[in-house]
Amino acid sequence: MRDIILCPTRGGEGSFPNQDRAIEIAKERGAEVLFLYITNVEFLGLTAAPKLIDIEAEMDEMGEFMLTMAQERAERAGINALTLVKRGHFRVVLIEVIEEYDIETVVLGSSSGDTGVITADYLHELMTHVSGKTGVEFIIVDQGEIMKVIKP
Repeated sequence: MRDIILCPTRGGEGSFPNQDRAIEIAKERGAEVLFLYITNVEFLGLTAAPKLIDIEAEMDEMGEFMLTMAQERAERAGINALTLVKRGHFRVVLIEVIEEYDIETVVLGSSSGDTGVITADYLHELMTHVSGKTGVEFIIVDQGEIMKVIKP
C-alpha cells in the first residue's frame, strides 16, 4: 500500500504554494496526495434551512472544483492525487479522514493575505490535539515554505 499525504485546503490561488509543497513532499517520499476540502456552514445557523442546504451544496461544488485544479497540478508533476469533499467541523473531519485513509503525514498550510483566519496558536493547538489522538506527523507550510515539522 502506498503512503498518502493529506493536504487539507481551502483551494484557490492563495493555496497553490502550499499545495505545491505537499506535491513535492509526496514526490520525495514516493507517496500519493489526498487533497481535502471541508464544508462547514454552521456559522449561517440563523438562515432558513432550505437556503442553508443550497449554500452547502454550492460550497461542496466549489470545493470539488478547487480540488480538481490541485489534482491536475499534482498529476502534471507525476503524482497521483485523490480528492475528497466532506462536511463538518474541521478538527473532527480531519481525524476521521486520517483514520479512514491511514494517513501518516498531514501537510497543513497557514493562512495568508487578508483572508487568513488561522493563527499560529490555533495551528499549534490543532496539531497537538490531532497528533495526540492519531500519531500523525504534521508539516506546517506558509507560502510553500516549511515552517515547522511535528513528529509524533
